[in-house]
Amino acid sequence: MGRTVPTYRLQLEKERRRWGLFRTALRADEQPAFDNLFIYARTYADAASAVARPCPSEAIFMSMILGLYQEVQRLRLALAAAARNARPFEDQNYHEYVRRVQAEI
Repeated sequence: MGRTVPTYRLQLEKERRRWGLFRTALRADEQPAFDNLFIYARTYADAASAVARPCPSEAIFMSMILGLYQEVQRLRLALAAAARNARPFEDQNYHEYVRRVQAEI
């Protein structure tokens, strides 16, 4: 028996093609970012398929947002780890450093 509703992956590909003119209108350096958004949409295809929304765009955009949010979280964690490992100048060392730099100028 055939399917009555197209799969999410088929709907995603159809939606990606519908946005093709928009992608083409982007600058060349912006197009990879656009493509990456659809990679996020494919990454969460299992979850989006489980939702089975009548409008596939909702699941596509939610997948994109989730992917971007997770990327922001990874960057926040990396930034926090880098900040913990950084050794700030103590007041006296900082002022000494500033004096040396100013003397070189």
